[in-house]
Amino acid sequence: MVFLDIFSQKPNYSNSYLICNTTSIKTKSFPSLKKIKIFIKNSEEFISLDGVAFDAWQLMGKKILFEDLIKKLKNIYDVPEEELKRDLIKFISSLEKNNLVKITKKKD
Repeated sequence: MVFLDIFSQKPNYSNSYLICNTTSIKTKSFPSLKKIKIFIKNSEEFISLDGVAFDAWQLMGKKILFEDLIKKLKNIYDVPEEELKRDLIKFISSLEKNNLVKITKKKD
């Protein structure tokens, strides 16, 4: 018998559109520092994004496919694609849990 550990499964964002959910948050951007502070109204907490997270957030300001997000960030940062993809999945999953990003599957 094989047991499937559902908690170890990673979200699959392939063929998904991503867009920031700005309706439930307030942001303050510092473009020259490549930093953004986000105030989450529901939990009354601040989070701060910089570096790759800042650029990913900026790119998700308009609807973007996950694959296109990877390509654009890969052009900016010199990191292995698999590492970038793995880190972005963690980041987007965290945003999704906090209702900071909307994810919709691409319709063929």
